[in-house]
Amino acid sequence: MIAVFVPGYRRVLRHAMLAGLVGFAVFLNGCVYGPPRYGPPPYYHYHPDVYDYYYYPGAHVYFNFTTGIYYYLDGGVWVTARTLPPHIHLDAVNRVRIRVDSDRPYSKFDDHKRMYKPAPNYHMDPDASRREKEANQRWYQDYKKAYPKSGKRRDSGY
Repeated sequence: MIAVFVPGYRRVLRHAMLAGLVGFAVFLNGCVYGPPRYGPPPYYHYHPDVYDYYYYPGAHVYFNFTTGIYYYLDGGVWVTARTLPPHIHLDAVNRVRIRVDSDRPYSKFDDHKRMYKPAPNYHMDPDASRREKEANQRWYQDYKKAYPKSGKRRDSGY
């Protein structure tokens, strides 16, 4: 066996090894890291501890847009229904979005009544009320399509 001596072969070998290590590190960096994922996995059904509602101060009505249920006062008793009686009118201009840590938004009704008052020149318009009720139902139907629920719903009796 004959050994051939090439001047500077160690330096060439060192640069080749360094280039190989850098290339391998870049390859690993591209393979290991992906875009960050936020929130629960897509198959996970989340039951919140906080519930979102629309509160209509002029009519003292709550609407849960994740269940499509209205809560309103009738003779001093809170009633739960999918549709409102015709004598209750809603106004989108005076609507307030609130978060309550209960599936009974009326439990904090006195606070909401004090905090959110209807506008001084508040006028109930039957046409605007009809449009608002239809918009609420569309919102609920879109929510139901986007987030199909499996099993029994925790936040409603329906």
